[in-house]
Amino acid sequence: MINLFMKKLFYKFVPFPIRMEIEQFILRYETKSSKRYIERQEAYFKYHIDEFRFNDERKADILRIFSFLKKNGATTFPDMADSIRKKYFTRKLEIKKDLTSGLFYVLIDNNKKLFYKRDNNEKSVYRAFNSVSLEQDYASPHRYLTNDQYFVGVTTPETNQVGRREDSFGVTNGGIVIDAGAAEGNFALSVIEKASKIYIIESDAGWCEALKHTFSPYREKIIIIQKHLSDVSDKDNITLNDLIEKYQINKIDLLKMDIEGFEKQALQGGTTKNKAFFADINKLAICTYHNPEDEFEISKFATQYGYKSHLTQGYIFFPDANPTPIRKAVLRAYRENKGH
Repeated sequence: MINLFMKKLFYKFVPFPIRMEIEQFILRYETKSSKRYIERQEAYFKYHIDEFRFNDERKADILRIFSFLKKNGATTFPDMADSIRKKYFTRKLEIKKDLTSGLFYVLIDNNKKLFYKRDNNEKSVYRAFNSVSLEQDYASPHRYLTNDQYFVGVTTPETNQVGRREDSFGVTNGGIVIDAGAAEGNFALSVIEKASKIYIIESDAGWCEALKHTFSPYREKIIIIQKHLSDVSDKDNITLNDLIEKYQINKIDLLKMDIEGFEKQALQGGTTKNKAFFADINKLAICTYHNPEDEFEISKFATQYGYKSHLTQGYIFFPDANPTPIRKAVLRAYRENKGH
């Protein structure tokens, strides 16, 4: 009775933001993939369900996914069939070690080489390549491009997912691309044939070394910038404004961002000098799952700057994300003349 009384007082008098911090602190003690942790997250969501900015359909989706996770265990992409996951982690890959650099790489389409950082071995490359390929599968909510667009490492779909109805979203032939948060460079390698120039922004020195080897056959198309894309420019960071001024870029066909929760700051770095700046960027593919308000604020940003936009289908389970770990993964924004 005392515990119940104290709980009622807690919910009545402690403001929501403080309650959220206290409850999430408790949740952190649970194993992120355990059934108990998922149950506690579900209970938290149910109790606060009217305080989230979700419509009824979204709330029902989240509760459905919680039920699935409790029954089947934690998985990053709860809407994807197990058969799709198995397809990636049972396939054979041609993984080799470059004798000159000492770096491992995956041979793709018989001629493209995707290199990995120096601290990798054959086993870790196999796991990493299949994980990022799964992220971009035709059924994945993390897919940057629509299903009519080629992406390296993605296996043949089990159903007619390529033909599902959605407007085409990809790089226009001859377009200029900015790839922020490139890591191994699978996105840039996927669009290298179409793009006239790709500006790769990656802060990790190990990835930058690997990227130089991956894109050595495309030197005339690639510029690798070892910095963070941000809202300030200094020795470790660069803004969109300063990037475009430094390299005298006119029109950008597609800006892709997957930068671990700093997407909003990076977008802000394109607004500080010129309000018309984003008129020269045709399309955006921006990750929205790192922070709780990202999907709303980045969607609002896209509308404010004249884009039409949509969030990708399905959800991602991101255990470290609070207050709810079930989120939309990517926003695609475009102008009417976006092309293919």
